[in-house]
Amino acid sequence: MTTNPNLQPQDVDEAAVTAALEHRAAAEIPADFAARVVAALPRQRSRTRAQPIGRNVALLAVVLLTVALFALAPHSAPNFANWAFDLELLLLAQLCAIAWFLTPHGRIPIAVKVK
Repeated sequence: MTTNPNLQPQDVDEAAVTAALEHRAAAEIPADFAARVVAALPRQRSRTRAQPIGRNVALLAVVLLTVALFALAPHSAPNFANWAFDLELLLLAQLCAIAWFLTPHGRIPIAVKVK
């Protein structure tokens, strides 16, 4: 770099900083870089199928509620003063809630498309 006697010291510093910033370093990627990255990764575990636990529990509850409804049927009289009738209504409401849970996204299809 040629020094100009007319330059102030801050101009010399600024010129040196500008020259350093304008200099581009050459980026070199080694040929085996990708192989080293892959070798450094942890081994992938085999994927297991997700267990539909909520769905299985709901289906078990449907079976148990149905058995309870059949067990209460002989003791039930259709009036609200009878505890068996009240329990049957509660079990029926629970069955309806489970049926809603088992539909996709909780939506009950109104119409079925036929192809």
